[in-house]
Amino acid sequence: MVSKSQLAQRIAARGATPAQAAHAVDAVLGEITAALAAGEKVTLVGFGSFEPVARGARTARNPRTGETVPVAATTVPRFHPGAGLRTAVDGGGTSLRPVGSLADGYASLVVPEAPAKAARPAKPAKPAPKKVAKAAKPAAKDDKHKGKDAKGKKSGKKK
Repeated sequence: MVSKSQLAQRIAARGATPAQAAHAVDAVLGEITAALAAGEKVTLVGFGSFEPVARGARTARNPRTGETVPVAATTVPRFHPGAGLRTAVDGGGTSLRPVGSLADGYASLVVPEAPAKAARPAKPAKPAPKKVAKAAKPAAKDDKHKGKDAKGKKSGKKK
């Protein structure tokens, strides 16, 4: 599974800065979301299309109790994959255009990155503390319990 931040990292690996890549991912997803919320269909040729679809009111069943529950009408997003995406996922290679640098006409959409702060030198790693084994204590002679076992009873041994 690829997360949103991992997607931005993959885009950054193709030549954009991490901030530009993250901004591009956010901008694309934000515009798709805004268009769907406005009731518009979004088509990305070769990739697929997103469209809002009205779902009518219905009754559902609660699996725990078996009780029927009314479900209100709603609008849900649907995605239909394009031919290029289907071919790429099916293992037939990729028919989508390779991602390169941004075209001159779109370069103005990328927000310039803030100047980087000077990096601090890395602190040297501290060595792990060594555990020292304690010396075994010599068995102490105990005259008080002489001739008794661990439970304090007299052992039946004669002296």
